[in-house]
Amino acid sequence: VRIERVPGAFARAVVSGEFTAVGEFIAAGMRLIDSGVTAIITTCGFLVRHQDELARALPVPVETSTLIHYPALKRSVGAGGRVAILTIDASAIDDGIRAAASIDREALVFSLPPESHFVSAILDASSPLDLPRATAEWAGLAVDVKRRHPDVAMWLFECANMPPYTDTIHRATGVPVFDALAMGRILFARHH
Repeated sequence: VRIERVPGAFARAVVSGEFTAVGEFIAAGMRLIDSGVTAIITTCGFLVRHQDELARALPVPVETSTLIHYPALKRSVGAGGRVAILTIDASAIDDGIRAAASIDREALVFSLPPESHFVSAILDASSPLDLPRATAEWAGLAVDVKRRHPDVAMWLFECANMPPYTDTIHRATGVPVFDALAMGRILFARHH
Protein backbone atom coordinates (compact mmCIF):
# COMPACT_ATOMS: atom_id res chain seq x y z
CA VAL A 1 0.00 0.00 0.00
CA ARG A 2 1.28 3.43 -0.91
CA ILE A 3 -0.32 6.68 0.19
CA GLU A 4 -0.15 9.97 -1.69
CA ARG A 5 -1.62 13.13 -0.18
CA VAL A 6 -3.31 15.63 -2.47
CA PRO A 7 -2.50 19.24 -1.51
CA GLY A 8 -5.57 21.20 -0.46
CA ALA A 9 -7.94 18.21 -0.54
CA PHE A 10 -9.25 18.70 2.99
CA ALA A 11 -12.22 16.61 4.10
CA ARG A 12 -14.87 19.34 4.32
CA ALA A 13 -13.90 20.82 0.93
CA VAL A 14 -14.03 17.42 -0.78
CA VAL A 15 -17.33 16.41 0.84
CA SER A 16 -18.98 19.72 -0.11
CA GLY A 17 -17.59 19.64 -3.64
CA GLU A 18 -15.68 22.89 -3.15
CA PHE A 19 -12.35 21.21 -3.93
CA THR A 20 -12.42 20.77 -7.70
CA ALA A 21 -8.72 20.52 -8.57
CA VAL A 22 -9.03 17.13 -10.27
CA GLY A 23 -5.65 17.72 -11.88
CA GLU A 24 -4.09 17.44 -8.40
CA PHE A 25 -5.64 13.97 -8.02
CA ILE A 26 -4.43 12.96 -11.47
CA ALA A 27 -0.89 14.13 -10.65
CA ALA A 28 -0.99 12.21 -7.34
CA GLY A 29 -2.27 9.15 -9.21
CA MET A 30 0.61 9.37 -11.68
CA ARG A 31 3.11 9.58 -8.81
CA LEU A 32 1.57 6.42 -7.35
CA ILE A 33 1.74 4.66 -10.71
CA ASP A 34 5.38 5.72 -11.09
CA SER A 35 6.05 4.08 -7.70
CA GLY A 36 4.58 0.79 -8.96
CA VAL A 37 0.95 0.66 -7.85
CA THR A 38 -1.41 -1.48 -9.91
CA ALA A 39 -4.74 0.07 -8.78
CA ILE A 40 -5.88 3.19 -6.93
CA ILE A 41 -8.60 3.93 -4.39
CA THR A 42 -9.31 7.21 -2.62
CA THR A 43 -10.16 7.94 0.99
CA CYS A 44 -13.25 10.09 0.44
CA GLY A 45 -16.37 8.59 -1.04
CA PHE A 46 -17.45 11.99 -2.32
CA LEU A 47 -14.67 11.82 -4.89
CA VAL A 48 -17.13 9.70 -6.85
CA ARG A 49 -17.92 13.06 -8.49
CA HIS A 50 -14.61 12.58 -10.34
CA GLN A 51 -14.69 8.81 -10.88
CA ASP A 52 -15.05 8.93 -14.67
CA GLU A 53 -12.46 11.67 -15.17
CA LEU A 54 -9.86 9.95 -12.97
CA ALA A 55 -10.52 6.53 -14.53
CA ARG A 56 -10.02 7.99 -18.01
CA ALA A 57 -6.86 9.88 -17.04
CA LEU A 58 -5.02 7.13 -15.16
CA PRO A 59 -3.73 3.94 -16.82
CA VAL A 60 -4.59 1.66 -13.86
CA PRO A 61 -7.99 0.77 -12.37
CA VAL A 62 -9.38 3.53 -10.15
CA GLU A 63 -12.20 3.30 -7.63
CA THR A 64 -12.85 6.61 -5.96
CA SER A 65 -15.67 5.49 -3.70
CA THR A 66 -17.46 2.60 -2.09
CA LEU A 67 -20.62 4.29 -3.40
CA ILE A 68 -19.93 2.98 -6.91
CA HIS A 69 -20.65 -0.49 -5.50
CA TYR A 70 -24.20 0.44 -4.47
CA PRO A 71 -25.92 -1.10 -7.55
CA ALA A 72 -24.10 -4.44 -7.18
CA LEU A 73 -24.71 -4.56 -3.43
CA LYS A 74 -28.38 -3.76 -3.99
CA ARG A 75 -28.63 -6.68 -6.43
CA SER A 76 -26.82 -8.98 -4.02
CA VAL A 77 -29.25 -8.47 -1.12
CA GLY A 78 -32.23 -9.60 -3.18
CA ALA A 79 -35.78 -8.35 -3.44
CA GLY A 80 -36.56 -8.33 0.28
CA GLY A 81 -33.46 -6.52 1.47
CA ARG A 82 -32.13 -3.00 1.28
CA VAL A 83 -28.70 -1.43 1.32
CA ALA A 84 -28.34 1.40 3.83
CA ILE A 85 -25.61 3.96 3.24
CA LEU A 86 -23.87 5.35 6.31
CA THR A 87 -21.98 8.52 5.43
CA ILE A 88 -20.22 11.42 7.06
CA ASP A 89 -22.84 13.80 5.57
CA ALA A 90 -26.18 12.49 4.28
CA SER A 91 -27.15 15.93 2.96
CA ALA A 92 -24.09 15.88 0.65
CA ILE A 93 -25.42 12.77 -1.15
CA ASP A 94 -27.09 15.05 -3.67
CA ASP A 95 -28.39 14.40 -7.19
CA GLY A 96 -24.87 14.65 -8.65
CA ILE A 97 -23.47 12.06 -6.23
CA ARG A 98 -26.51 9.81 -6.80
CA ALA A 99 -26.06 10.01 -10.56
CA ALA A 100 -22.30 9.41 -10.42
CA ALA A 101 -22.79 6.29 -8.26
CA SER A 102 -26.15 5.09 -9.68
CA ILE A 103 -27.85 5.45 -6.30
CA ASP A 104 -31.63 5.48 -6.57
CA ARG A 105 -33.84 8.10 -4.92
CA GLU A 106 -35.29 5.50 -2.53
CA ALA A 107 -31.89 4.58 -1.10
CA LEU A 108 -31.58 4.71 2.66
CA VAL A 109 -28.88 7.28 3.56
CA PHE A 110 -27.95 8.22 7.12
CA SER A 111 -25.27 10.19 8.92
CA LEU A 112 -24.45 11.28 12.42
CA PRO A 113 -25.49 14.80 13.45
CA PRO A 114 -23.02 17.52 12.39
CA GLU A 115 -22.17 18.19 16.04
CA SER A 116 -21.24 14.55 16.72
CA HIS A 117 -17.71 13.81 17.84
CA PHE A 118 -16.86 11.76 14.72
CA VAL A 119 -18.05 14.41 12.25
CA SER A 120 -16.34 17.30 13.99
CA ALA A 121 -13.12 15.32 14.46
CA ILE A 122 -12.97 14.34 10.78
CA LEU A 123 -14.42 17.36 8.97
CA ASP A 124 -13.18 20.11 11.25
CA ALA A 125 -10.19 18.40 12.89
CA SER A 126 -11.47 20.14 16.01
CA SER A 127 -10.22 17.43 18.33
CA PRO A 128 -8.34 14.14 18.13
CA LEU A 129 -10.58 11.22 17.23
CA ASP A 130 -11.70 9.29 20.31
CA LEU A 131 -12.23 5.83 18.83
CA PRO A 132 -14.49 4.40 21.59
CA ARG A 133 -16.67 7.52 21.51
CA ALA A 134 -16.95 7.45 17.69
CA THR A 135 -17.65 3.70 17.78
CA ALA A 136 -20.52 4.27 20.20
CA GLU A 137 -21.95 7.02 17.95
CA TRP A 138 -21.89 4.85 14.82
CA ALA A 139 -23.20 1.75 16.60
CA GLY A 140 -26.05 3.78 18.10
CA LEU A 141 -27.00 5.13 14.70
CA ALA A 142 -26.85 1.71 13.03
CA VAL A 143 -28.96 0.04 15.72
CA ASP A 144 -31.54 2.82 15.44
CA VAL A 145 -31.65 2.57 11.63
CA LYS A 146 -32.00 -1.22 11.77
CA ARG A 147 -34.84 -0.90 14.29
CA ARG A 148 -36.68 1.55 12.01
CA HIS A 149 -35.79 -0.33 8.80
CA PRO A 150 -35.68 -4.05 9.60
CA ASP A 151 -35.21 -4.81 5.89
CA VAL A 152 -31.63 -3.42 5.95
CA ALA A 153 -29.55 -6.35 4.69
CA MET A 154 -26.24 -4.57 3.96
CA TRP A 155 -24.45 -1.50 5.28
CA LEU A 156 -22.45 0.56 2.78
CA PHE A 157 -19.91 2.83 4.49
CA GLU A 158 -19.17 5.85 2.30
CA CYS A 159 -16.38 7.26 4.42
CA ALA A 160 -12.93 5.65 4.38
CA ASN A 161 -12.55 6.67 8.04
CA MET A 162 -15.30 4.21 8.99
CA PRO A 163 -13.70 0.72 8.72
CA PRO A 164 -12.75 0.76 12.44
CA TYR A 165 -16.50 0.50 13.16
CA THR A 166 -17.24 -2.38 10.77
CA ASP A 167 -16.98 -5.23 13.26
CA THR A 168 -18.94 -3.41 15.97
CA ILE A 169 -21.79 -2.51 13.61
CA HIS A 170 -21.88 -6.01 12.16
CA ARG A 171 -22.10 -7.52 15.66
CA ALA A 172 -24.65 -4.96 16.89
CA THR A 173 -27.02 -5.36 13.93
CA GLY A 174 -26.24 -8.77 12.44
CA VAL A 175 -25.87 -7.07 9.05
CA PRO A 176 -22.73 -7.32 6.88
CA VAL A 177 -20.75 -4.19 6.02
CA PHE A 178 -19.08 -3.11 2.78
CA ASP A 179 -16.37 -0.55 3.54
CA ALA A 180 -13.31 1.01 1.91
CA LEU A 181 -11.07 -1.83 3.07
CA ALA A 182 -13.33 -4.40 1.41
CA MET A 183 -13.30 -2.30 -1.77
CA GLY A 184 -9.50 -2.09 -1.72
CA ARG A 185 -9.07 -5.81 -1.08
CA ILE A 186 -11.38 -6.72 -3.96
CA LEU A 187 -9.70 -4.29 -6.34
CA PHE A 188 -6.26 -5.56 -5.33
CA ALA A 189 -7.30 -9.18 -5.81
CA ARG A 190 -8.58 -8.44 -9.32
CA HIS A 191 -5.56 -6.44 -10.45
CA HIS A 192 -2.56 -7.90 -8.73
